[in-house]
Amino acid sequence: MEGSSTHLRCSVRIDLCALERNLGKLRFFMPKTRGYIALVSADAFGYGVSASVVRLMLSGADAFAVTNVSEGVQVREVGSGWRVIVMSSSLAGEERAYFENSLTPVLASLEELKRFEKIAEELDTSINVHMRVPTTDCTLPSASEAELMLDALLESKYLNLEALCLLGTGTGAPNEGANADIQFLKHAKEKIDSKEKKIYLHHSDVCDISQIPFDCALRAGLVLFGMKPSEKSILKGFEPEHVLTFRTSVSQIKNLPKGATVGYGRTYTLEKDTKVALLSVGYGDGVPRDSSEKMSVIIRGKKANVIGRVSMDQATIDVSDFDEIQVGDEAIIVGENGGLSIGIEEYCDRLGITPAQALTSITKRVARFYKMLY
Repeated sequence: MEGSSTHLRCSVRIDLCALERNLGKLRFFMPKTRGYIALVSADAFGYGVSASVVRLMLSGADAFAVTNVSEGVQVREVGSGWRVIVMSSSLAGEERAYFENSLTPVLASLEELKRFEKIAEELDTSINVHMRVPTTDCTLPSASEAELMLDALLESKYLNLEALCLLGTGTGAPNEGANADIQFLKHAKEKIDSKEKKIYLHHSDVCDISQIPFDCALRAGLVLFGMKPSEKSILKGFEPEHVLTFRTSVSQIKNLPKGATVGYGRTYTLEKDTKVALLSVGYGDGVPRDSSEKMSVIIRGKKANVIGRVSMDQATIDVSDFDEIQVGDEAIIVGENGGLSIGIEEYCDRLGITPAQALTSITKRVARFYKMLY
């Protein structure tokens, strides 16, 4: 729901309308035949999995991808008509949860494959599975193990191979993308065609798909949530709308003399007489402790830098250049105000962290408000 956040020490505002528009714009940006799997790991990157998944279901996501079983169950509780793909390898003993909640595992080893087949045989039921493909940087499985897995899946009575999975985290961690072992994919294509099966491959937005001999589906993660694609992304040039605003408020204003110390542990010494303001946000809310002179906020259409070490509940900013500032003024950490903006990209670049790290670090004590109507 939407609501006023001015009475809160800090909060985030999540524009679900922008999230929906981003998925629609992505469909126009990429080939119309492509499938779109919404990656909603880590509570939808901190945006709130229930609210985000509901909106993405209504706006046409084909499926959802998560990191582990518990996340998959959360998505399944929202709706039953969508494929929910669990990207990480399962732990021994988790297999029944996949069957009970209609979750789709991504199998990464022969040992894991055999565990699922054993449970499926005990339950006398089949399950759709995806198979991780080998990559050029030697991630599991190896090409030889993948060939054995493929043969076993194509002959299995209980495990139905539905898709291949190329790992890679995509935009937000562009150096962690992955490129498929094309020789294996050509071998897999021949095997699969001989069985007259229709199988697709899904991948992140940071990879080379030019030689992949399968129909492809895109796992869209941070780009849906407002993160501009990286230079290495196949979505380079796509301009998503910002979805999240992270804000706080001024709690105190003080005039301090040269030589005074500010911030947690008094590690920052003022070099001149300075007007400072305290913000009602700290590392207990998700702002990095070492943000001094790296992070800025927008207040009354101007930017102010954080100075001194951030404490659990407060941060200090230099407001010497502000003629007008009052206790209770809103301070934008990520977002727009008065014609200025601080995007999540700028915030992360200055702090030396990834967008996924920044977004998932915003803690649960920070209230979430949702814009649901256009």
